[in-house]
Amino acid sequence: MPGSADTDWLIPGHHGSPAEALLRIGAICQSHTDLYSALLTVLATHQGLQRDILAAATRQFRPELADLTRDDVSALLVSIWVGGREGFNATLRARRKGDRKGAALGWVKE
Repeated sequence: MPGSADTDWLIPGHHGSPAEALLRIGAICQSHTDLYSALLTVLATHQGLQRDILAAATRQFRPELADLTRDDVSALLVSIWVGGREGFNATLRARRKGDRKGAALGWVKE
């Protein structure tokens, strides 16, 4: 059952142009005041796009993501998908820590 021209982009397997997707992501990000809700909606409505692409797009429209890298935002998207709000909050806290250290390697002296 085909949708209207306005909702065809929601049909599984349908991919619009990158410019169209960017406009939709921008509208979603601007319509949600809560970061979690905005990222969840973007993720749910653009499942065909890679998460690093979604991360780059959402960083353009959400100023609170400016201090995070694209990889950090990708991790937030994964945490939403896997762990819901609790996973998102835990990942956001971990990624926002100022002094992030790499994994400790017991056999390497620092």
